[in-house]
Amino acid sequence: MIFDPLWLLFTVPGLIIALFAQLFVWFAYNKYSRVKANSNLTGAQVADLINNNENFGVDLMVSNGKLNDYFNPLTNRVNISSANAVSDSVASIAVVAHEFGHVQQKAQSSMLFRLRTLIAPSVGFGANVGYILIILGLALSIIDLAWMGVILFSLTTVFAFLTLPIEIDASRRALKLIQKYNLIQSDLSGARIVLTAAALTYVAGLIQSLGQLLYFVFLVSSRSRE
Repeated sequence: MIFDPLWLLFTVPGLIIALFAQLFVWFAYNKYSRVKANSNLTGAQVADLINNNENFGVDLMVSNGKLNDYFNPLTNRVNISSANAVSDSVASIAVVAHEFGHVQQKAQSSMLFRLRTLIAPSVGFGANVGYILIILGLALSIIDLAWMGVILFSLTTVFAFLTLPIEIDASRRALKLIQKYNLIQSDLSGARIVLTAAALTYVAGLIQSLGQLLYFVFLVSSRSRE
């Protein structure tokens, strides 16, 4: 497709918010990485403590890197970045606790968490195949094919829409776990700032996905009226 300046109208707002969110994450994480939690526990020790005391029974893995922490509900494994595993900072403990917020969501059968896990494997397929069908449908003037592509592509927006409340809820659960086990004795507000910064990246992701979807809807709708 030839570059369409109108695409910028739909996507630039999301890109600006995404840039701001990433800068906020960088600022918050780096600031509170230098603030000790004063609990004498590293991120890895916090993971062990929560995992054992809450009887979650997940596998723990440490991998090289920074801020590549995640929970995989399919393998029941929490991955902790090496930077957070060895640190006893407010930022590191907040990030680790957040991942166990997701573990708790699975353990308590959160409806949104289960739904997102269910559709996750189809999101990549929907985005790639949907884009191809939109291009082919418009190029061949087969509008029904293009609309099918839009529907498939919309899975990415549905996924982003589900992800935002799930991430906010995981952060809420993380703060409760932090308070329950007194994991941060220095600056709990710092943990809130780190978790809020992380949540903004998912707000940006939703706006970006929605902007892209609306652009495709506008494009196909315009062509169908011709």
